[in-house]
Amino acid sequence: MSTAVAFFLAPADRDAASAHRGGPHGRFAAVLGRHFCAEDAVDDWDAYFVGPSSDQLFWQRTDWIVPMTHDGSGMFAFPPRLTRALAGASVEELEDLANRWSERLRCEDGEDMTDDNLLAIVQAVAELATKAGAAGGNLYCWFF
Repeated sequence: MSTAVAFFLAPADRDAASAHRGGPHGRFAAVLGRHFCAEDAVDDWDAYFVGPSSDQLFWQRTDWIVPMTHDGSGMFAFPPRLTRALAGASVEELEDLANRWSERLRCEDGEDMTDDNLLAIVQAVAELATKAGAAGGNLYCWFF
């Protein structure tokens, strides 16, 4: 489980990679979270919109910008289909997605579940996805 998570918008992979040390805060528009697994979150969101993934594990089918390092940090790009799906999602879909994600976290983590407002995170990431489409950038996730 990651202690700090940031979903952010950057123009390209090279720009995103420059934010690995210390995270994207202050460099790029970012949505912050904590105490949840970033990879599982994005995998859940992707499955919600496009259905369960193939037999490949998340780390095998992910565009790692900075592979997970010895300190537990890493960075990956969102799948383009997920960025498009989030950008086009209705209010109801985002609410349903947040509820499903919350239920999974509650089942896995119980009382240790993050106290982040998961709906606010999903909505803010969807807003970044909309901006990514308009600006031509990409969505990324940094975690530590």
